[in-house]
Amino acid sequence: MNNKSNQVFDEDIYTMVEKHIMYWNPMNLIEWCLPDEYSIEVDHIVKILPYMKSADELGNQVYCIMQKYFGIYFKRSSEECYQIADRIYKNLEHINSLNTSFVSFNLYFNSFRGMRRD
Repeated sequence: MNNKSNQVFDEDIYTMVEKHIMYWNPMNLIEWCLPDEYSIEVDHIVKILPYMKSADELGNQVYCIMQKYFGIYFKRSSEECYQIADRIYKNLEHINSLNTSFVSFNLYFNSFRGMRRD
């Protein structure tokens, strides 16, 4: 049931999150790693976005995600995570206003709850 407009919408969101994380570069890896170094973390953030009700909630999740994947090597503060989450959330609202309402975005993604997405 994935049509082309939803696919473009998904790609817009992924690209937006990826740009924010790459610009932030929380582990200072960009200079010497592959361009998709943060792809696992970006994927995780994109998958949880439909369930976030605020930028603060997203900030908490970003902090947890980074700690999950980088462990003790993740030295950024939770405040930095909240700042990047705030930027992501604001851009998400902008993308949603261009493509669809936020309610539709949540309904679309929540329809996949319990389904495996590879």
